Amino acid sequence: MKRKRFRAQIVGATGYGGLGMTEQLIRHPEIEITALLARNDVGKPISDFFPHLRGFCDRVVEEAHEDRVGQDADVVIFSTPDRVSMQYAPRLLEAGVAVLDYSGDFRFRDAAAYERYAKRQPSVSGKPHGCPELLATSAYGVPELFRDEVRGARLVGNPGCFSVAMELGLAPALKAGLIDARSIVVDGKTGISGAGKKPTPTFHFPERVENVTPYRVAAHQHGVEAAEHLGRYAGRGVGLTFVPHLVPISRGIECTCYAQLASATGAEAVRELYLEAYRGEPFVRVLPHGVAPGPKAVHGSNLCDISPFVDDENGRLIVVSSIDNLLKGQAGMALQNVNLMLGLEETLGLDRIPLYP
Repeated sequence: MKRKRFRAQIVGATGYGGLGMTEQLIRHPEIEITALLARNDVGKPISDFFPHLRGFCDRVVEEAHEDRVGQDADVVIFSTPDRVSMQYAPRLLEAGVAVLDYSGDFRFRDAAAYERYAKRQPSVSGKPHGCPELLATSAYGVPELFRDEVRGARLVGNPGCFSVAMELGLAPALKAGLIDARSIVVDGKTGISGAGKKPTPTFHFPERVENVTPYRVAAHQHGVEAAEHLGRYAGRGVGLTFVPHLVPISRGIECTCYAQLASATGAEAVRELYLEAYRGEPFVRVLPHGVAPGPKAVHGSNLCDISPFVDDENGRLIVVSSIDNLLKGQAGMALQNVNLMLGLEETLGLDRIPLYP
């Protein structure tokens, strides 16, 4: 007798994050979508909003009524803004339903860390966490660093997109004590889709084309998140200055990370350290010596490309990391986490060959 497939419900299904999860789950061999829920764009098939899904997923998007969330589901995936999933998580967990959240609601293990993050997130600044008692039970969803924590967890906070690129780029060097942990500076670049689906004048095509704009300089919430979890992974405090930039591409993130070396170390030794750290990791590629990554090479995949360099003259490590912000930075990482939560093969349903162009 064929084993019953796991049932997944997506809340916030009509945004880019919900779309990314839908695209993956319609071909997943062990998980089926039982409901697509949203606050807007309801009452029509999801393929009306995203025509490329026509014939593959024509499920009608339902309104996300409170009593509908969690029905007929083994796991609920919240592709929603901050402070939405915390309204539902206590009830869902009590009912035995697992929760994966895209926002910052459950990325931190205690209220103090959450509050540091919230201070840099205008939509939630000054608002206390709605269910702080759950934070200690939540897992942080970067399997490459916290796989044992995620495996079998009932509540997982999916990481921020920039955080993924920063953490995977810096974790091996910090863990090995290769760099001064208080000296880190990160220059980040992101495509316009990172701002979500809702149009605003700032993201209007004439404003973005042929333009590069820094924003939230040294005040972005993902800088707090990355420093928190890199410190937890490495076992010591991390000082990280992060400056993100919006660039005129639709999707993709590239982070260039700089830090002072603790002692003179050659480029080949650093590369060997990274190769060893990510040996066997299905979604991390350490590139050949001298080859720099770029967003196009990981487009449409759950991959993170990493390339370390050494500035010998100034004693600095430079690590460049690149991801697709909508997949490895969001829905792809989310499915990686959901697979682990449900006891499935981590790579199931995830393409490892990038799209081109």
